Amino acid sequence: MMTISELNNQCILSVFSEEIMLSSEPFSCGDTEEQRDLNEFFAKDAIIYQKRLLGKSYIFRLRSNPRKIVAAFTVANDSIRLTNKLPEENRDLFLEYTDLKDKSIKRFPGVLLGRLATNSEFAGKGFGSAVMDFIKSMFFIDNKTGCRFIIVDALNNDDTIRYYNRNGFKFLIDDEKLEAKYIGIGVGHLPLRTRLMYYDLLNLVVEQ
Repeated sequence: MMTISELNNQCILSVFSEEIMLSSEPFSCGDTEEQRDLNEFFAKDAIIYQKRLLGKSYIFRLRSNPRKIVAAFTVANDSIRLTNKLPEENRDLFLEYTDLKDKSIKRFPGVLLGRLATNSEFAGKGFGSAVMDFIKSMFFIDNKTGCRFIIVDALNNDDTIRYYNRNGFKFLIDDEKLEAKYIGIGVGHLPLRTRLMYYDLLNLVVEQ
């Protein structure tokens, strides 16, 4: 398993920019419909999101060949809402672990991992999980505003869900029908295209 240190030894982290993308080799994470959507996002939309303050993107490039993009990801502010549509056991778990069960907390601050893609040339070599570990440390070690959770809308397929499970993510709501109600859509949209998942950054305290 690749460590963050090994990732940093092999790669340079940069804020996404048009100049870097134009000077880099074409980036592709694969050829499925979902992967083509990711490719198009980083090729065309990421800079617009950045200019409109809707998300900030970062890229890892090979130190030995900076024109080669290894991975890219986009983050934005978000939160987990403690509404009556969130199962009571979930609300109690979040509050109890925070030692604030008697407080009126309506939201837990988090960061949305909106996009995450690994160059298909580097798939299966440990970069994907190392990048995820880096993102966790990014918001735990340098947590400037308060950020309890990393939140993802994970594509509802076996490979994607398995990746997030392997990296410590859990479903916000196990039952898809209840999740549909929580996000405000009808059960006629089942099965859900994406599943809400979260990683609790307090777990990093436990792991240290």
